[in-house]
Amino acid sequence: MNWRVVLSNTDIGYAKDSPPTRIYRTTSNSEVALGYIGSDSVIYRLRWDEGVPVGRVTSDSRVLRYTRYDERELGAFTPSGTVYSRGLLEGGALGWVEADGVVVRAGLIFGEEEVGRVKGEAKVAAGAALLLLFLVDEYEETTRSSR
Repeated sequence: MNWRVVLSNTDIGYAKDSPPTRIYRTTSNSEVALGYIGSDSVIYRLRWDEGVPVGRVTSDSRVLRYTRYDERELGAFTPSGTVYSRGLLEGGALGWVEADGVVVRAGLIFGEEEVGRVKGEAKVAAGAALLLLFLVDEYEETTRSSR
């Protein structure tokens, strides 16, 4: 696999060689580490305590998912923390990231709900990855297993 890497990563809140921004999912009684965004702007999913690349964040605030042969744009985020989806809800607002790193899912269909938190320098980018990539994957897996 040869993934393109964003060379200029200062736009997502990283200084060069910064530690990764961690992504956590909050459940009713616990918190689970899902992944992180590295200083290379790549989104990694934790699998057996190792990072597996699943997407990336661009310097123009877009979140992309790696597919078998290419990439697919999932959505975008603003510097203030609002996350917008490109496909889900036909491009509507999906939620936001608060200054302390709490990620809130909210929209026309969803009620306002804290779904996780992020910790690190690129909080908004990591929160967008949680809302656009990790939660969608979780929903699809739950739906598939209940069939």
